[in-house]
Amino acid sequence: MATGARPWAPPIDGLDEVGYLTSTTAMELTEVPDSLLVLGGGYVALEQAQLFARLGSKVTVLVRSRLASKEEPEVSKALQEVFADEGIRVVRRAAPTRVAHDAVTGQVVVTADISGGEQEFRADQVLVALGRRPVTDGLNLDAVEVKTGDAGEIVVTNQLLSSNPRIWAAGDVTGHPEFVYVAAHHGNVVAENAFAGAERPVDYTQLPRVTFTSPAIGAVGMTESQVLAAGIRCDCRVLPLGYVPRALVNRDTRGFIKMVANADTGEILGLTAVAKDAGELAAAGVHILGKTLTEVADAWAPYLTMTEGIRIVAKAFTTDVAKLSCCA
Repeated sequence: MATGARPWAPPIDGLDEVGYLTSTTAMELTEVPDSLLVLGGGYVALEQAQLFARLGSKVTVLVRSRLASKEEPEVSKALQEVFADEGIRVVRRAAPTRVAHDAVTGQVVVTADISGGEQEFRADQVLVALGRRPVTDGLNLDAVEVKTGDAGEIVVTNQLLSSNPRIWAAGDVTGHPEFVYVAAHHGNVVAENAFAGAERPVDYTQLPRVTFTSPAIGAVGMTESQVLAAGIRCDCRVLPLGYVPRALVNRDTRGFIKMVANADTGEILGLTAVAKDAGELAAAGVHILGKTLTEVADAWAPYLTMTEGIRIVAKAFTTDVAKLSCCA
């Protein structure tokens, strides 16, 4: 089973009657709207908000908590500053309650609860980017005893086997991380397990994740809050990009690199970056998880590469990086 997922919209009063854009239908527009309301603060919302702002729309983002709420709080702060510089308005702690159509102006009117009070937001279009749901409705999975979860996802083992021993599932329909490379990996695992009895498990411990804003968000491993929730004593450093020579050469020091480590063992548990090349930093970060801070701080790193920043942030645990020479 590999039926994927589709954009999901919550039951907001009036939303269906007024009509709304999704990440799919927004790409089918033939004209750029003068103004756009984006509901959501996840990766789809962030990418689409910046896209339409750069195309000329006046964009307002309504978010329940903060931008990129599953990532480090420093990510939200950095992206909010970038969005402010680009004229994108971000309204936090906003819970949309109803949507209506203004017959006079032709605009969409979204009413939201903000800190206990109501406020109206108007735009030519509203884009709902509040998540996706697995496509399992209408498949009659109960008839073949395939269990599904609360969001409709096919419940699978770590080997991607469903509750029916002859049915496997792969990709977004499982409710697992929604990345194209996860779905591709699932396909390989299912083929080997189903037809060759390989019994390969899927392990997300070192799964990198990237949001393609500009600058981008890249992360791998655990966040600081996840480390603390696991009962591990945490130590971390946040390195502003002003200390990374490559960022200075690029004349773009917006962002940071954050490293999270086990305070007792020095083992690196997570890496997060906001940077032009954050995706490459996350990919490189895959190979340092489990290593110690000393190992990474003492490793070779080419000067004037963004990944040199990984070595610098590791050194920041024991050294004042402001006193380092250009390539030390």
